[in-house]
Amino acid sequence: MEWMKHRTVERQAIRMQKMMESLNVDAVQFVRLKHGDVYAKARSTCLFCQQGGLCLKWLDHQGMDGSPDFCPILEVLSASRKIQSGERIVA
Repeated sequence: MEWMKHRTVERQAIRMQKMMESLNVDAVQFVRLKHGDVYAKARSTCLFCQQGGLCLKWLDHQGMDGSPDFCPILEVLSASRKIQSGERIVA
């Protein structure tokens, strides 16, 4: 049964990565926030999130369902979004 835990963690990590890409998050900036503490907390929150079904649905239909307001880490992801002008929002 240990392999099931590893598979769940892997799928959740992939979902978080896809969400970051969909929201145009600057991954380098995000991982550096507060020396990695923000990323570590977001990763843990994502891992134990109960909204996996909504997350997958939103990722499959990006933009058609509006903002992923169900996401418990949306605020921190949005704080590290890339801006078209090259400027970034910094949390």
